[in-house]
Amino acid sequence: MWQLYRAVLLTDDHRLLGYVEAGAKLMEHARIGHHLVQGVERLLDTPSRVVWAGHAAARHRPGGENLYRRAGSVAALVTPEHGAVGRYLVNHDLRVFVDKATVMENDARHRIHPLPLLTAEPAPDEGRIVGDHTLLGSWAYALVSVRDIVPEGFEQLKFDLVERRT
Repeated sequence: MWQLYRAVLLTDDHRLLGYVEAGAKLMEHARIGHHLVQGVERLLDTPSRVVWAGHAAARHRPGGENLYRRAGSVAALVTPEHGAVGRYLVNHDLRVFVDKATVMENDARHRIHPLPLLTAEPAPDEGRIVGDHTLLGSWAYALVSVRDIVPEGFEQLKFDLVERRT
């Protein structure tokens, strides 16, 4: 089953900054080198809370809207088209990082981009993914940045998720 996604950025105290329309089928754009994900990475030069919010995600309060719908109340963000993206995804809440250079390829030579899968709400279908499923959605609402240098005292998180060929 597919659903629509928005990459939603929030302030440290969970106020909406804006969103980027990611579209349907998370696994279609959750790839290293995909222009949309790289644009979101360029917005994360300053730490922000990130959620790859799905339109079918649960509501957080009774009668309330989920984050996908709530994000529609603010302006869409314009992602920079050019510029470098950092090698490391840094979770400032957990004091861990993921080195994108260590992400494994599947048989079709595709490499999953960790950011959409780590921050997805709801977590994507596990059926198409091999590896540590506890990583799926584990960074949703975390304070994340993209850097070229890892802050001192942060530990590396092994991102071992690989997409199954269909």
